[in-house]
Amino acid sequence: MINIFNKNKIYTTKGFTLAEVLITLGIIGVVAAMTIPSLVAKYRSIVAVNQLKKMYSVMSQALLYTVQKDGDYSSLSLPEDNLASVKEWYNSALKPYLKITNECFNEAGCWADSGTKTLNGQSPYWDAGDVGLGYGIVVFNTVDGYSVNIDSYRASSDGEFWGAGIDTGNFIAIYVDINGKKGPNILGKDTYTFVFSNKGFVPAGHIKSDDEVDADCSKSGRGYYCFEKIMRNSWQIDKENLW
Repeated sequence: MINIFNKNKIYTTKGFTLAEVLITLGIIGVVAAMTIPSLVAKYRSIVAVNQLKKMYSVMSQALLYTVQKDGDYSSLSLPEDNLASVKEWYNSALKPYLKITNECFNEAGCWADSGTKTLNGQSPYWDAGDVGLGYGIVVFNTVDGYSVNIDSYRASSDGEFWGAGIDTGNFIAIYVDINGKKGPNILGKDTYTFVFSNKGFVPAGHIKSDDEVDADCSKSGRGYYCFEKIMRNSWQIDKENLW
């Protein structure tokens, strides 16, 4: 409070001292420093989940068209385990239903230039570096900014690994890098794994137990089952897995 004397009148004005202002600003700064990171993380999580939902919807709808003639997944015709067969299936069954900007047939140019890593920093199975993941693969980019890697496998030799309940016939492993060539290019962070078979289109690890899924989608795990974990966790992404 400041008293100002003017002849016979005393004027009183209320205000803050410099020390009080500095203390208030300091408190505001501390509160901001504590809350802003959590708000940013929450916003990033919302954006990431929306991207994942959109991607899953786009891919599900496109793959659904491949069985629309009879609507029966059990009679689905899938390619053999070689590039020529995968390419033919891609051109006839999948390509017509997606907006594709670039495509690569077992060659570099569509996948991350630095390749892909697992959550625990290792090289993923069937690593082909900047070509993609698999052998004799088709990789393409979409208008949404996704890089999609497709490869064919036989259930008799590889079905158990993918955790999708495949016991007979051929199936397709699909990797989707949600932000294309941009980093971090890590399974379980920006790259997710799915399986398309006569069981439908499902995330890898779909029939695995919660413990198995959690172990794979962890700092010491590989990250193949992370999309399944996100879905089981009511579309919540672990903070350490946000890209």
